[in-house]
Amino acid sequence: MHRHLRKSAILLVASISGPVLAAAQQPAAAPPPAPAPTYPFDFSGVIYTSLQSGGARGARAQNRFELDRAYLTFRAPAGDNVGIRVTADIYQQRDSTKDGFYRGWAFRAKYAYVQYDFLRGVGTELKANARLGMLHTPIIDYEEQFWPRGLSQVAIEQAGFQSSADMGAATTVTLPNHHGEVYAVVNNGAGYGSRETDRFKDYAGRVSITPLANGHSFFRTLTLSPWYSKGYAASAFAAQKGTVLPVSAGQQKDRYGFFAALKDPRITLGSQLAWRKDAIETADTTVATAPTVTTRTGSVLSLYTIAKPLTFVSAGPNWPLAVVLRWDRVRVDTGKDPYQTFVIAGLQYELSKKATVTLDYQDGEPKKGSTAADTRTLFVHVIANF
Repeated sequence: MHRHLRKSAILLVASISGPVLAAAQQPAAAPPPAPAPTYPFDFSGVIYTSLQSGGARGARAQNRFELDRAYLTFRAPAGDNVGIRVTADIYQQRDSTKDGFYRGWAFRAKYAYVQYDFLRGVGTELKANARLGMLHTPIIDYEEQFWPRGLSQVAIEQAGFQSSADMGAATTVTLPNHHGEVYAVVNNGAGYGSRETDRFKDYAGRVSITPLANGHSFFRTLTLSPWYSKGYAASAFAAQKGTVLPVSAGQQKDRYGFFAALKDPRITLGSQLAWRKDAIETADTTVATAPTVTTRTGSVLSLYTIAKPLTFVSAGPNWPLAVVLRWDRVRVDTGKDPYQTFVIAGLQYELSKKATVTLDYQDGEPKKGSTAADTRTLFVHVIANF
């Protein structure tokens, strides 16, 4: 009997320990991967870097590697229907009078605002928001959806019409069914590179209509965008100068234009026609008591395309190669002959869906006595979004 009990005990222990020992001999299972870190904000950005050879007349032999710009953007919710955006602008300090302080690259704010979505439509329904802080001026940021800032500023910014950002308040109304948007803004007028310099403001707006957005034609991305900015600037004689008494009234500073563009996977086409009206004050400070004020009108015409010619050939490969062309004409005063042309011509290659390299030649040429800079520069531009 004892023998049978002992045998039963041995069998019981074997039945329990066998699977345990077998499991112990198996390699340990890999631990589950650590969850991806989460942050209370969205982070994105873009970097523009280049190799340059050439430049202004008299300095054609110069060459340099350059970090043209880097923008780091943070977006985060701030409760129901409220969010914030902060974009840091990395730029090179080029003011030679400040070289003793710093001669390299620095951070500054490009955009920094609070946004309240007071009308939150679903899908393609009507939407609207309000913003307060450092935000977009009416047209430049919108045009940069068609022209890459990493190659050059758009024509009206390059010609000094206005800055691309400024302190102010704005509202955006997104029209239903992809029909476009309306943007209205009031800002200081000094631009994001300066503090407020006077008590006057700029009042601006843009209407962008995409009339064929719901179709399937080549022109479904066509946008038509008239825009206007009514502004004033402090008089150059705001403080008394000699015999000229102080002028407290604001002086005319108006900008307006019409932008049209489309962006197809095969080709981007864009055009900007714009004008500026500025009050010009002159006075003999030894005898005059008030300045003489005249109005000067300047203009910009800009045409450009980024085209992938091989995509139009049905039997050709879909190479990520594009031709870049742009032509600008800038008149400081439409009532006089001098003007400047600016030309960009190059080849662009897509390194990825978010990065491009462009070999381009840029030529700024003064015409008919213009005092604008005469520049000729060859670039290798790299633009990378992340």
